[in-house]
Amino acid sequence: MPLERGAAIIIGFAMICVSIYYYFSKKPVTIYNNSNPPGVDQITNVRSYNHATARLMLVYGAIFIFEGLVITNRLMCFFLVVLTVMPGIVVVMAIFESFILKKYLK
Repeated sequence: MPLERGAAIIIGFAMICVSIYYYFSKKPVTIYNNSNPPGVDQITNVRSYNHATARLMLVYGAIFIFEGLVITNRLMCFFLVVLTVMPGIVVVMAIFESFILKKYLK
């Protein structure tokens, strides 16, 4: 297996592991590493908020795994992984801010 495909699968697996952690977390989580998540008193339903965040990360990880398993051309796989990482995280942040936070913050 080429390095690019393996890297895509490993990144996807890591994102899915993060989503599993988010799904079972009792405290509010966030997709941002350098900031604190909202407090329990700021969220209407912590469990649903965490589940929505986990689903978002699960889909993001599944996209990486799909790229690693389906795309056999090394160069195409490399470019798609880069495009999924760079603009992809902006899309994930926009969905998180626009839909998840807006829905569950008081």
